[in-house]
Amino acid sequence: MGAERLREIGQELRRLRVAAGLSGVGLASRAGVPQSTVSRVETGRRVSDPDVVARLFGALELEQTEAERLARLVRLAYEETAARRVDAGVSFRSGAGVEWAREAEIVRAFGAVVLPRLVWTAEFAAVAGASRDADAWASLARDGARRLVLVVAEAALRTWPGSGEGMVNQLAYLAEASRWAHVRLGVVPEGVMPRVPLHGFALYDQAAVTVETFTRELTLADAEEVAVYAGIFEEFERAAVFGDEARVLVERAATELRNALGSIH
Repeated sequence: MGAERLREIGQELRRLRVAAGLSGVGLASRAGVPQSTVSRVETGRRVSDPDVVARLFGALELEQTEAERLARLVRLAYEETAARRVDAGVSFRSGAGVEWAREAEIVRAFGAVVLPRLVWTAEFAAVAGASRDADAWASLARDGARRLVLVVAEAALRTWPGSGEGMVNQLAYLAEASRWAHVRLGVVPEGVMPRVPLHGFALYDQAAVTVETFTRELTLADAEEVAVYAGIFEEFERAAVFGDEARVLVERAATELRNALGSIH
């Protein structure tokens, strides 16, 4: 599969180069690489660094969407044809979750003690000190371009940063999002958790999983690991309630929070 992708990359590069009226030498000069590098890529062979391939495409001044598509193709090809290491299929690249979500048809996210980023309000993100990519996540959640299956532990409805005042709006937004046509929200009631929820995670089709730690965003793309996480998500999904039953739990948590805040002030 990886070798086939390398050939596709080479064919695309040659097609776009010719369409731009450039020779191999001309493209090499623009990209600041030897002409032999252009020839090597166009004939479907690996070069030392995928960034070199990205530089060749960049020299063609493509539209952003086309450039992103080709960058993704290059990344996949080089991952698939790389010598496998013990950490193969593991990445710590920041912002990878947003990129995977943009390309996914289905995003499945589980919140163990915190709601998934896809349904954070800007206020919640700011108070949590995690406003990076907040706008991108919010846009992805709203645009309807992909199906979202969100499952949260009931405890996540009662976990908030700061004073908790921002959580009232957050829970209202969660209830609103649960009614969007492309969103399916489930809540796992207290006492029926099928396994210990060690952490939250998000699945992008069957391609990758992201997990956020305190210091990094961990991406797992190994097929076996993704399959394990898919199975775990299905366990939580089976234990969850959906639709009006889920909204009842959200609204109950909101009522309890308003009462608690009212007793403080």
